[in-house]
Amino acid sequence: MTDKTLLLPLDEAKQAGLRFIRAKFYQGQVTIDEPRLVTEGELQVYHLTGTIKTPVRGGVSRIFLPAAEYILKMQLNARDGSILSYELS
Repeated sequence: MTDKTLLLPLDEAKQAGLRFIRAKFYQGQVTIDEPRLVTEGELQVYHLTGTIKTPVRGGVSRIFLPAAEYILKMQLNARDGSILSYELS
């Protein structure tokens, strides 16, 4: 069992996830739902889910095509906020 006082607060975990994904997709509009704290073996992990809308590249195609929308899934270490994995689908 781990000491919960050593864990990142939910808001900080959410902000760490936002910073990471915005660095990768700087023009994307990111929405993250409420993080969930999950214990995986000895490791405490925040699961973040949400969506990201990325603009279509190219001048003319921006007029006719909507932004692409993806489902975002991310896992953060609950102690230090490091990104363990992320996936767009």
